Amino acid sequence: MHYVLIDDSIAFDGYTSARRPLGGAEKAFASLGGALVRRGHSVTVLNRIQYPTWCEGAKWRPIDDPQITTEADVVIAFRKPGLLGTVRQAKKRFLWVTGPADYLNTQGVTDFFDSLKPTVVFISPSQVSGYKGPSPTAVIAPGVRSPFYEVETTEIDPFPELGGDSASHPVTAPTIPPPHAVVTTHPQQGLAWLVDIWTKIIHPQLPQARMAVYSAALHKGTKGEDLSAEMKPILDLVQSVADKNIVIVEPRSDRGMAEVYRSSRVHLYPSFSQDVACWTLQESQVAGLPAVARMVGGAAEHVINGETGFLVPDAMAFGNVALQILRDDNVYQNLSAAASAPTRRRTWDLVAADFDALVGGPAEAASQPQPALS
Repeated sequence: MHYVLIDDSIAFDGYTSARRPLGGAEKAFASLGGALVRRGHSVTVLNRIQYPTWCEGAKWRPIDDPQITTEADVVIAFRKPGLLGTVRQAKKRFLWVTGPADYLNTQGVTDFFDSLKPTVVFISPSQVSGYKGPSPTAVIAPGVRSPFYEVETTEIDPFPELGGDSASHPVTAPTIPPPHAVVTTHPQQGLAWLVDIWTKIIHPQLPQARMAVYSAALHKGTKGEDLSAEMKPILDLVQSVADKNIVIVEPRSDRGMAEVYRSSRVHLYPSFSQDVACWTLQESQVAGLPAVARMVGGAAEHVINGETGFLVPDAMAFGNVALQILRDDNVYQNLSAAASAPTRRRTWDLVAADFDALVGGPAEAASQPQPALS
């Protein structure tokens, strides 16, 4: 079959996340094309890429290319309903939705769907209840890229900001990492809450522990670049508690972040209701990094409470279990081993198989096993 995947957000391709940081949704879109090719399909990917290229056997083309394809067996439009009509003739159309579904609940979208007859594909069961339209729906859990579960000796230093020099020798993650905590959530979605927990509960009892905030926006702010009015107070807050061993770090490529996760002790994930994907939480779990998260959003779909991390109701519980993981080697090891178990790996080849099953019909798709991360 010939698949056409369509996105009109930003310029990236199937190899971008191997070179530099890329958002979780964009990374998902970039990963599906190659997986479909490995299943024997021909794949065209249309997005904001500037020049045509090939990635993992898929043909990537600019979305405004005048020679854009006009026919496909399957069209997968990413997030925006308007992209469903980019290819005029298609046997099947899917709208792949990675966030809350409320934007689909308008009469205009319903009327548009009525003409094109798409199936709405969600990534999480928690999204389904938010969709009120009449179109058929399906849930296909996303995958995780291979650097997060393929462990190899690397030249990458997981903590270059500490001033280590690893350029001349291979780096391997320590069996028992130091008490380093990782934060990857958007700063406006709970970072101030985490800072309060760290300074009042964790740092006083474990002053050698370190909290690294991976944020592109905040890192730019530390270099003097402009920040939004909403972000500036957050940067000021984090910088004001630098003496509590809190640092801001620039995010890295897939391989770089995988090494960070394997070399750290806990992922502090505040969670929020609109975060149904939990992209970095999926990746860190597969890499073997225990997590502490609140019981909101999609966190419970990725963390097995008490086995791969902890899901907690409030700040006090959050701080206490994080502290336990940071200083108790046995707790860390048990949680890490369970998180990185091979049976929890959801590859993009499995995702592609689920899309193939969905193309075959709802009954066939429903009968296919869909392994998830939890």
